[in-house]
Amino acid sequence: MRPRALGTAARRSAVLPAAARLLASSELDTEAEIKSASEAFSTFTRGGRELPLQTKEKLYLDSIAAFYNDDEPLLSDEDYARLKLDLEFEASKYITMSAEELKFVIASTRFREAKPIMSDDEYDELRRKLKKANSPAVIHDAPQCKVETGLCKSDATPDQGKNAILYLPGALAATLLWAEGLFWVKGFDPLFSIVLGSPVIYLIARLITEKILFQNPLVVSATCPNCSSVINLYFGDVLGVDNENMMQTEHECPVCKAKLRGSRETMIVETIVPKA
Repeated sequence: MRPRALGTAARRSAVLPAAARLLASSELDTEAEIKSASEAFSTFTRGGRELPLQTKEKLYLDSIAAFYNDDEPLLSDEDYARLKLDLEFEASKYITMSAEELKFVIASTRFREAKPIMSDDEYDELRRKLKKANSPAVIHDAPQCKVETGLCKSDATPDQGKNAILYLPGALAATLLWAEGLFWVKGFDPLFSIVLGSPVIYLIARLITEKILFQNPLVVSATCPNCSSVINLYFGDVLGVDNENMMQTEHECPVCKAKLRGSRETMIVETIVPKA
């Protein structure tokens, strides 16, 4: 929902060339001059015609960006509500995004259009915050490569299944210690003592896992930037042995043998050797 009413004023196509090109690319009838994106949207959808989902999503993001960052709205209230309803019916991923996720997506789009809406520091901070929350808004579907350096990178996400397995030995040890201890000291039934002491068992399991077996462990899953195969990386120490990969680790892809470097802070895996 918009925080305030927008009215019907619209930006001219000369001011919004991106919106005009967007709608024109969808085979919009251009016999009459289209003076605004709102008029273009209404003209195209008149008669039951439908815009492609990708075009609707782009128009939705542009309308939000115009509302918060430009002088005048891109769509009228009626068109905006109709567009948002269409995206809800088509299960668009942007409809379920939070305000911060939409802000990040719009900032990325505006940066590519040479119209930044925030500083580099603000962008990086927002990206780190969303990445820490494992937000899909900051996860690229495929590896990204830079022509200037020849280096490629891909996004990493926590592997919840493998991280849970890391805590399994500690959980078993904690359960055994707690159940045996209460049985010999108080004579409690083991099953009853496990149910009663589940919060304590949880804390003991974390203590054993994070302070004895592993130190600040994290397993992430990523796509190899060189061959797109799925790989796993581990951050943290083992049995108190400092292996210098608490925040950064190097890994060799088992498929293409490419040398990779992963960062826990940025959750990015990148190649070390540039592509030829």
